Amino acid sequence: MPSELNAASRFESMEADDWQALASQYGTPFYLLDAELARRRIQEVKEAFGGLAGVYYAVKANPNLLLLKVLQSAADGVDISSGGEQIQALLAGFAASSVSFAGPAKTDVEIKAAVAAGVGCISVESLREIDACADAARQLGRTAQILIRVNPSNVHRAYGLKMGGKSSQFGIDEAELPQAEQRIQSHGAWLDCMGIHSYVGSQCFEIEAAVEATRNALRLADESSTRLGRTCRKVNLGGGFGVAQAGQPRELDVSGLATALRPALSEFRAAHPQAQIFFELGRYVVACAGMYVTSVIDVKVSRGTTYATCDGGLNHHLTAAGTFGALLRGNFPLRNLSRLHTVSEADSFCTFAGPSCNPTDLLGVQVPMAKPEIGDLLGIQMSGAYGLTASPMLFLGRDTPPELVCVGDRIELGRRRRCMTEFN
Repeated sequence: MPSELNAASRFESMEADDWQALASQYGTPFYLLDAELARRRIQEVKEAFGGLAGVYYAVKANPNLLLLKVLQSAADGVDISSGGEQIQALLAGFAASSVSFAGPAKTDVEIKAAVAAGVGCISVESLREIDACADAARQLGRTAQILIRVNPSNVHRAYGLKMGGKSSQFGIDEAELPQAEQRIQSHGAWLDCMGIHSYVGSQCFEIEAAVEATRNALRLADESSTRLGRTCRKVNLGGGFGVAQAGQPRELDVSGLATALRPALSEFRAAHPQAQIFFELGRYVVACAGMYVTSVIDVKVSRGTTYATCDGGLNHHLTAAGTFGALLRGNFPLRNLSRLHTVSEADSFCTFAGPSCNPTDLLGVQVPMAKPEIGDLLGIQMSGAYGLTASPMLFLGRDTPPELVCVGDRIELGRRRRCMTEFN
């Protein structure tokens, strides 16, 4: 298992009494995030690339404000995908110039707000977005800084969730780049095209595939800058660094990737010395830095299978229940936090179910674990990414779980519990 997955987290030093104390104070379910571990993950990637490429944090992976404030000291910027995430990033202390705004279906209101705030780059994903950025710039009397998001012609098979290399809502097809560049030039000084954005997919575990995608992005950036007649100043290489939340622990070898990419990045930087090159990483940074804690409410045996039903499930953690993308199906690492030192018998298995009347609401299927007892605390590891805010939290009408954040030697409330009527 890669050393990064073994990185010490606050969770490893906590005993059953510590978890019970948090449950008594805040109730269950709750999330606990280790902000320092996430910050170290960013720093490790930056150190591996030795200044040749930076790291932007993808806010959509986990937008907790206290977490963002901690990551602000390590990340070179943030990648956002909505006006709400822009506000959250600025509240956390990120400079507008360090914000990258990507994603399809940006509204005119969002684009205008981004231009008004001086967002560092808006990744345009269509001809309409090019025009919308220019219109906002004219209205505000200031230049809009943009990147062209490219949908490459080919994407390596190793990218589990492909976002390019086929017809897609993401980006402008590679063959249509000259047309997009002409549209940008038609708007004159209102648009400053700084470079390109190429995010081809997610969950890539093969160095060869990531190298191919990066070299292709650098080629596209170089060719586009030549056609536009200006040097490239920014390249968003996307992310997609693989990290398994479910199944066997594994992740992309970032040190190996940095070594393999050093010649290509150095060559591009020599040709475009003003260029800022960065990866946008979300899941890779925060997945291992989160624990979802839920209480066992009932235990029963049905036709030979032991079921433990819990007070949390897909309504709070859709990804762990296996329905946030088919590639993520499988058991997340689970621990009985009330019996950390209990050794499971070889033939002891338990299936953990959530509280909904939905047969897919399963947090763990046939998990090798000693039979839990009512009141035990179940900890679901690798829960720092795509947790609460990627879940149908109003489904069932249960209170939302609070998010606690480890900051230094303190555990602070990063997001309070809310009841359904607060959303009326």
